[in-house]
Amino acid sequence: MAIYDTDVLILLGKSSNSLLVKLLNNKAIKFLQNFIEFILIIIINLPIPIYHTFIKILITSLPGLPSIFGCYLRGLYYKPRLKKMGRNVFIEQGVIISFPKNTELDDFSFIDKYVIVGSKNTKIGRRVHIAPFSFITGGGNFEIEDYACIANHSSIITSTETLKQGTRASGPMIPSSQRDVIRGFVHIKKDAFIGTKSTILTNVTIGEGSVVAAGTVITKDTEPWMIYVSEGGKAKIIKERTKLNLEEI
Repeated sequence: MAIYDTDVLILLGKSSNSLLVKLLNNKAIKFLQNFIEFILIIIINLPIPIYHTFIKILITSLPGLPSIFGCYLRGLYYKPRLKKMGRNVFIEQGVIISFPKNTELDDFSFIDKYVIVGSKNTKIGRRVHIAPFSFITGGGNFEIEDYACIANHSSIITSTETLKQGTRASGPMIPSSQRDVIRGFVHIKKDAFIGTKSTILTNVTIGEGSVVAAGTVITKDTEPWMIYVSEGGKAKIIKERTKLNLEEI
């Protein structure tokens, strides 16, 4: 299966009747495209130490949209490395995926510029956008379902440290015998929206269709189709959101 097909060209503004779209719908051209990509994937992912390091730096730093070239090469680089990569996935410049073999990206998912995915097990649904400079951290588990979105500079925290039994909470430079780390699961359900500079803490589920306003810290599960804002340092429901009734695409 090709990294990109005609659907992504239409998404980027090409007419469905354009010459390029018509060419890529041709069976012979599709076969040639798949063959060329197969060869490129082998070349880009050769397991030669110095070469591999150079390719990784180059691929990560290549500019992305509006030019599709950098995203295309990153797709070729990550396709054999990820647990799953659907069609028409965009991985932007500066993205870091710490555990690629445990990461699933579904069709039309978009990991934007300088996003860090540091969860140990990650599942990103269809048509999900994770906006620039967002940070998924902690080495725990993370899932975001179809059509959900995380706005820029947001933080998803999949682990936390406690002060139980006299342990320290000073970070990774402390020996594990003196720390009490809880690695958990953050689950963002379908059609939810996480606003700019929001923080979702460990073991929280964001309900289907929930909206978390900019700058809000969420410490507990949210209710489906409710809108939350920050008030006095706590998340508060201000209104109900109209439930969507849209076609799945």
